[in-house]
Amino acid sequence: MILFDKPECPFCWKVRLTLTELGVDFELRNYLAPYQEDIWRPLTPNQTVPVLVTDDGVIYESDVILEYLEDLTAKLLPESIDERLKARLINKYSDTKIGAGLREVIFEKRDKPESEWDWQRINSGIHTFFSRLPFLEEKLDGQEYFTSQYSLPEAALTARFALAEAYGVEIPEQFPGLRDWFSRMKLRASFQQTAPW
Repeated sequence: MILFDKPECPFCWKVRLTLTELGVDFELRNYLAPYQEDIWRPLTPNQTVPVLVTDDGVIYESDVILEYLEDLTAKLLPESIDERLKARLINKYSDTKIGAGLREVIFEKRDKPESEWDWQRINSGIHTFFSRLPFLEEKLDGQEYFTSQYSLPEAALTARFALAEAYGVEIPEQFPGLRDWFSRMKLRASFQQTAPW
């Protein structure tokens, strides 16, 4: 398998985490490396990464890639229907709700000197991010994982929270379950092997 990847992209990172957790061999190619853009861009109508090239075909959209990996390995989602549904819903929540606030912070800080930052935009993004954590604290409910095993939420939220932390936004102390969960996720070999820094 070949994964065309942008190191700091949370959608790409959750795919890297998942491939690594599942023990799937893959070749990682940076989307901007010489000649790579000419290869991956024609493969996806979205003109974005991640793009996974497999013997079965070309797969784009991070969630479709993860569903493919579940079909391939049957190791990514729990067995019970209700837990599979929970995993998928929290994964979507990560991409849409958690990602929305963090995007404002990251896009404002990335590649700009601090003197040019729009603090109103940053603070609004942080507020949005914090306001969406109670739902996750409740869903985690003191468990080791969001479901009975490492699954979609772990990959998606680990990437989001790590990017948040890299840009100066940490999980507040009022969410001890999430803080503990994230500390454990950062100790996993998959995190160490896939972190973009």
